[in-house]
Amino acid sequence: MFFLRDLPTEKFLRDLARRYPDLDPTALLACIVLLRTGSDLLAGLQKILARHGLSQGGFLTLIVLNRDPEEELTPSSLAHKVGVTRATMTGLLDTLAKDGLVERVQHDGDRRRVVVRLTAGGRKRLDGILPGYYRQVTRMMAGVGPKERKTLIGILEKVSSGLPSLLEG
Repeated sequence: MFFLRDLPTEKFLRDLARRYPDLDPTALLACIVLLRTGSDLLAGLQKILARHGLSQGGFLTLIVLNRDPEEELTPSSLAHKVGVTRATMTGLLDTLAKDGLVERVQHDGDRRRVVVRLTAGGRKRLDGILPGYYRQVTRMMAGVGPKERKTLIGILEKVSSGLPSLLEG
């Protein structure tokens, strides 16, 4: 979560760049606006999901399983696809299984392996959530035309490719 709501102006950042020559005012402002928007998007998603009794991790697990409801995925594969640790996925699956949304079953070819399936109840839960969710996303993005959306996706992919630089010392 990014908490700052009182975002700096570009003029302020230009003035600040006189003190800190490595500061690129437009780069920093773009990053701050992206962080603010991302946090607001995440908060909105969490609010929607809370109405349906789901966490973000649980929702994303169901979404991944719903891509091909007949596919069986291992918990470690799901963890990788959702972007959580295997331990976190275990907790998510425990909750989702308790709620009847997924089931763990032994793999047909290897009884030692466990795979996860979306249940009919899980599909039904998603069918109750996704139409409204998709409507809200469409309304939110209505001010951004199709060409702008493609441009935005390209820009965000470029930003994403630069993220490893944050980890450099």
